[in-house]
Amino acid sequence: MSNNLEYCLSMLEENDIKIQQSALKILCELCDNIIKYPEEDKYRRIRIGNPSITDKLLPASGAIECLFELGFIEDGEFFSLPKNSPLSQLQRGQKLLWELRNKVMSGTKGSTSTSGSSPASKSTGAKPKDLKQSNNFLQTITSTFQEALRYENKELQEYTKHFVPIDRLQLEAIKKMRAFQQQQQQQQQQQKRKKNPLGNSQSEDQINKNNSIECEPTIEDLLLSELVHWFKNEFFSWMNSPTCRFCSDACQFNRNEFRNDPRVSRVEIHKCKSCEAEEEFPRYTDPKILLTTRKGRCGEWANAFTLICRSLGYDTRIVYDKTDHVWSEVWSMSENRWIHVDPCEDVLDKPLLYERGWKKKLSYIIAYSRDEVQDVTWRYTRDPDVMKRRILTSESSLLSLILRLNEERFRSSGPEYSEARKKFVVKRRLMELAELLPAPPGTVKLGDGNNDNNEYGGRVSGDVAWRLARGELSETHEPYVWKMSSSESKKFILKYIITKDIYQICDETDKIINTKEGWSSGVNKCEGGIFRNTERDWKMVYLARSSGNEIGKVTWSIELPNEVDIELFELRAAVATFNNANIHWTIEGINNDNVIVLPVDDCKYYKTNQLQARKINVTVKLLGGTGDVSWQHAQLFRQSIDAAEDYSLQICITLKHTT
Repeated sequence: MSNNLEYCLSMLEENDIKIQQSALKILCELCDNIIKYPEEDKYRRIRIGNPSITDKLLPASGAIECLFELGFIEDGEFFSLPKNSPLSQLQRGQKLLWELRNKVMSGTKGSTSTSGSSPASKSTGAKPKDLKQSNNFLQTITSTFQEALRYENKELQEYTKHFVPIDRLQLEAIKKMRAFQQQQQQQQQQQKRKKNPLGNSQSEDQINKNNSIECEPTIEDLLLSELVHWFKNEFFSWMNSPTCRFCSDACQFNRNEFRNDPRVSRVEIHKCKSCEAEEEFPRYTDPKILLTTRKGRCGEWANAFTLICRSLGYDTRIVYDKTDHVWSEVWSMSENRWIHVDPCEDVLDKPLLYERGWKKKLSYIIAYSRDEVQDVTWRYTRDPDVMKRRILTSESSLLSLILRLNEERFRSSGPEYSEARKKFVVKRRLMELAELLPAPPGTVKLGDGNNDNNEYGGRVSGDVAWRLARGELSETHEPYVWKMSSSESKKFILKYIITKDIYQICDETDKIINTKEGWSSGVNKCEGGIFRNTERDWKMVYLARSSGNEIGKVTWSIELPNEVDIELFELRAAVATFNNANIHWTIEGINNDNVIVLPVDDCKYYKTNQLQARKINVTVKLLGGTGDVSWQHAQLFRQSIDAAEDYSLQICITLKHTT
C-alpha cells in the first residue's frame, strides 16, 4: 500500500495549495475518526454526494485515489471502509497524510519525505531510493508484454470466430459503404449544378478535386465500427455488483480473496444488503472464459475484444493506462496509423476522450501486441504537465526496457515471422514514433477528432456513483446549433434515435440528408449531469440526470435562414415518469429582440402555427422523483433496446418561403 499511496500523494501535491490543504484536512480527519472510534459505523462511511467529497476531494487530483489506497471502497452511493480492513494499514496512511499536511501548512514545497522524488525531478526519472518501485513497474511491463501472445493461439482464434456474427456485421458494413458512396455521388451532382463566379460551369477535374477526401473508409474500417457496436450493445455487459441468487436484491462489495487459479487475478466477494448472503465475482484474465461469461469491467472488456479482433485478422494491441483503464488499438491499413478503440464506450479514434472528457490526469499508457511494446502516452495527452506525473521510473530506463523487449521479440520469433513482416513492423514503428512527436502549437494531430471538445463527453460505462467517485462524469459541453439551409425544401425534420445514439436530418420525403452521432453532440445546453443509461435487465435505454441533481435540463437550438417563415412547428418525444417525477417541455422562439415562450402540454404530439422566429430553442427539464434513486424516475426518450429504428425525438418544421 505504501508505494501506491506515496504515488497518490505526489499527484495530490500537483494541485493548487488551497485545494491540497482542503483535501488533506478531510483525509486526515477521516483517518483520525476511524482510528479513534474503530467500532463506529458512522465514521466508516461517507456519502459520495457529501460536500466534503464533491467540493474538496473530487477537485483534487490524487485525493480519491488516496481514499482507495487507505482501504475505502465505492459502496453504492457511499465510500466505506470495510470492517475487515486492517487498522494498521490505515495508521500507516494516517502517518504519511499528516507528514504531507504539516509540510503543506508550513509552506514547504516538494514531495513527502518517503516518496524519494520531487516534482522538479519527475521529468528526469526516479532516484536510487525508488529502485524497488521502478523495478516493479518495469517488471509489470515485461510480464504484460508476454501475456499479449495469448491472443496468437490459432486454435483459440478459430474458437473465437464462432461467437461473432461476421456475416451480419459485414453486411452492415457494406450498407454503410454504399450509403457513403451515394452521398459522395449526390455531392458531386450538386457541385456540377453550381456556377463559378464567372458564370461558367466547373470542369469535371475541378469538381472531383473539390469533392475529394484524404481517406475514404474501407470495408475493414467500417467492419471494425460495426464490431465495436455489436460488442458493446449485444455481446458483453458491464458488471458493477452481482445480484443475490437467493432474494434477487442488490449486493455490495465486501472484500477480495485470492485463489490458486492462474485464470483469475482475484475474486471479489459481494454481500447482499438484505439477507447478507455472499456472491462471488471472479475477475477472469483468461480471454477464452470471458467469451462465455461475457461480463466484467474495462479489463475484461478489452481482453475479450482484443482476442476477437485478432481472430478476425486485425493487427490489434491491448492498451493499459496506469490511471486505471484498459482499451485496444487497431492498425488501419487505409490510414497507416493505430486507431484508438474503446469497446466499453463504443468509441473509435477519440484518443483525447480520457483527458478532455473524463478529466483524467494521465501518466503512463503502454500498448502491447504480438510484435512490440510501445509507450503511447503522447497519443492520449496534450497536457504539458504529464511529465511531472511520470515518477515511477526514469525515462531512460523505460526506453531501454522497451528497446530490449522489442529486440528480444524479433530475435525469438519463429519461422512464421517472415522478413517482410519484420520490415513492415519496423516501418510501422517509425511512422508511429513520428506521429507521437509533439505537434507545433495551434496544429491538430491525427486522431484529435478535429480538436472539437464537443466530441469528448464523460464516461458512459459503469454506474453513476462509480463514475462520479472516479471524477469521470463530465459536465463539459460545447454548444451546438442546428442550422437550416436555405434550400427549397418544404420541411426541416430533426430526429434522434436513442437506441443508435444518432441524429438524422431529413427532408419532406423523409430522406436522410445528414447524420450526427452522440446525443450530446447535437445539444446547445446541458445541465444536471445528463447521461445515457442502459438497463440491461429491462432492455431499456434513456437519458436521465445524475444522482444528486434535483433538475436536469437539455436545450436544442435551430437557426432558420431569413428567406423562410414557419408555417407549422411539430414536436414528438418519448418519455416516461415514475414516483411523482416530471418532465416539462418549452418552445422558445427568438426573432430579433422579440421572444415568445410556448409551454408544451403533451410531448407525444404537440403542434403550433404561432411560432415566428429566426431561432428556436427546444428545452426539456427532468425533475422530481422519490428517494435515493429519484434521478431515475424521470426518463427522457425511454425506448426498448430492440426498437432500433424508432425515433425518440422528432422536431418537424414546415416552411413557407418568402422569396
